[in-house]
Amino acid sequence: MRCHKEFDSTWVMATRDRLKHKGLHRVSLWRRAVSSHCHCLKPIVLRITITLLTLLSGQATLHAQLFERTPIASKQQENRNGDITVVTTDPNLLVLAAIRQTVWGPPIACKVQQSTKAFGQQCIVVGDFKSMGQGTGQFRYSVRVTVGETAFDLLQVSDGELMWTQGGMDEPPRKVNLRQVRESVSYAMKVSDPRPEVNLVLAVGGQADLLRALYHRYNWYKAVGGKLSGVDVWQLVGRIRTVPPKIVGVAPIDDENSIMGDPAASLPTEVRLTLSRSANLPYFPYMIEYFHRNPEAKGQGNGLVLVTRIEFSEPKTNVLFNETEFQYRVSDSTDQIENETKRYLPKSPITGLTPFGVD
Repeated sequence: MRCHKEFDSTWVMATRDRLKHKGLHRVSLWRRAVSSHCHCLKPIVLRITITLLTLLSGQATLHAQLFERTPIASKQQENRNGDITVVTTDPNLLVLAAIRQTVWGPPIACKVQQSTKAFGQQCIVVGDFKSMGQGTGQFRYSVRVTVGETAFDLLQVSDGELMWTQGGMDEPPRKVNLRQVRESVSYAMKVSDPRPEVNLVLAVGGQADLLRALYHRYNWYKAVGGKLSGVDVWQLVGRIRTVPPKIVGVAPIDDENSIMGDPAASLPTEVRLTLSRSANLPYFPYMIEYFHRNPEAKGQGNGLVLVTRIEFSEPKTNVLFNETEFQYRVSDSTDQIENETKRYLPKSPITGLTPFGVD
């Protein structure tokens, strides 16, 4: 893959040195920093979890009951500016609600498109996302990645027992034992409304994982209600965190996503998240836009430069899936598999929860 070789060596080495300086010398963390900053080197596995958002379709009463313990941003200021309504509830709670909906909502299928511009290269990602939802952990994210004249396929798929990620660039497949992850909070899943900390543990892969990373990495400080192409949405604005969120995940992956300051400075500094506020499609993430603030752009607007835009379009909730769509077969020629289960296992019990329920 032709991807600015002269830049690769300098930026990658500098990033690794900064990680080592802060004691963050794990290969997985270094790889994440490289992946997030230079998509042409190694495209994002949408944590889409895009895990890299499934929905509670058309049941407003049940919808309200589901979020009784997790507040939602339903309070709005009365003063309106055209079709824009300022939301007064903490936007971070909206992101947590979106994570919950991704994990527990109904089956959904949608189109995926991602465009990234960096260092003279443009990366285009086009494909599909399918999720069984309902707490099953079953999903399939399959896309075609194109960088210049180079193209390859990227697949992340889970049958609820194992999640597999298979990308290009001659990398070995990676797996996560979802059964082991789910068993770590199985007692908490038996209650009617799991706490946000439990939903974070279950947000592995696909859209849920993407939202999990967004929640930990950015402080969501503003939200407005409006319309996007005639659709009722919330638009949330976030900035790279300098302090941890009030509610935090308890797995190593959450620590990786919660890096403050350097090397977080190498990541996009601002983000804009567009969520559905329709009762028929609650919290669906229509669009995620990442920005870098250009210090040399003083006096030129807000100084923000769009780096990446991820769009999830044409969502359908009345869908039926074949179980084979969520299965993965390891190739007979595969001689190496990376096990990433430990990154998702809670390091300690969730405070206030015991095998007998809530304290």
